[in-house]
Amino acid sequence: MEQSHPDSTRPDDNHGGSEEPLSDYVKRMETGENLKRLAEKLGNDLKSTSKPDVPTPDLSFEKFEQKRKARDRQ
Repeated sequence: MEQSHPDSTRPDDNHGGSEEPLSDYVKRMETGENLKRLAEKLGNDLKSTSKPDVPTPDLSFEKFEQKRKARDRQ
């Protein structure tokens, strides 16, 4: 039986279809709205599990966007 490459989004039962590299799939699915929801979820998860005496990093979407834009300019 042929095994699917781990970096492929092709389902195992789709032997005749085209393969899309995982990196292309992630780029296609990486929308601003999805990134915003992910950042909010991660921030909420961190707040619910962090200890009160440990400072919580700024995980706001605005801070995330600033870092992402700075990275893109490099």
